[in-house]
Amino acid sequence: MPPPETNDVALQSNGSSQHHSGQDLFRLNDRTIIVTGGLGSLMVSLAQTLLESGADVFCTDLPEAPPDETWLPLENVAQRTGHQLRYASCDVTNEESVSRAFEIAELDAQYPVRGLVTCAGIFGRSAATDYPVDKFRRIMDINVTGTFLFATAAARIMQRRMVPGSIVMLASMSGTNVNKGVDTCAYNASKSAVLQLARNLAAEWGNDGQHPPIRVNTYSPGYIMTLMTIPTFEALPELKTLWPEGIMLGRMSTVEDHRSAIIFLLSDGSSYMTASDLRADAGHCAW
Repeated sequence: MPPPETNDVALQSNGSSQHHSGQDLFRLNDRTIIVTGGLGSLMVSLAQTLLESGADVFCTDLPEAPPDETWLPLENVAQRTGHQLRYASCDVTNEESVSRAFEIAELDAQYPVRGLVTCAGIFGRSAATDYPVDKFRRIMDINVTGTFLFATAAARIMQRRMVPGSIVMLASMSGTNVNKGVDTCAYNASKSAVLQLARNLAAEWGNDGQHPPIRVNTYSPGYIMTLMTIPTFEALPELKTLWPEGIMLGRMSTVEDHRSAIIFLLSDGSSYMTASDLRADAGHCAW
């Protein structure tokens, strides 16, 4: 039986990728992507890839201004690719600060805000019986409440502009399993909360009958070698052996290992994915 006839306008308003050529499926042309935690090593690497994939990029982080050693190389990429790169200081736990950042992003943007990657987050380890409640609350406030504030701010812009969008929330394999050899109940709980938050927002914004769909997915990386990993290894040197032994590929990941998967979730190549968790943990959770 032949497939039913489709309406081109309906397909476009629904964010379908049916009419994209293969080479364009993962392009991000004519859209602005907002990145939180934009000065972290993973997001700096991602920002470069976003620019190279055709997007304008608006980064937010806590410092008033980005350091030159981080920002100047990104500005060179933006100049080379002909795309905009902007930055705003933002406290992800403060609703007014988040709203102000999005006002700046929307005002400066030459293309509609159609994508968001939430990566602002902190890590903490402590035995549960000794966990200071103020530190537990801070982790939840930044990792969960901050993600919620950014997602809702982005959705309001997309709905007001009547454009489809894609929100990618950085979760973690730690939202699915328990990490061997280290006590991180607050962090792991926060990442589980992000997984559930994404599913609920996907249900609200996928087909409300009034706006183009906003897809909401999570991305769950496995262990990544970054500057944040070094203090953990210094405190618990046995993890240098224990963690790689639990990885089917036998190595920790680098930030470069995770760029293409996030691009996929932002792009029209994943147009039929929402409320999903894409986990890149080299098989760790499958043992």
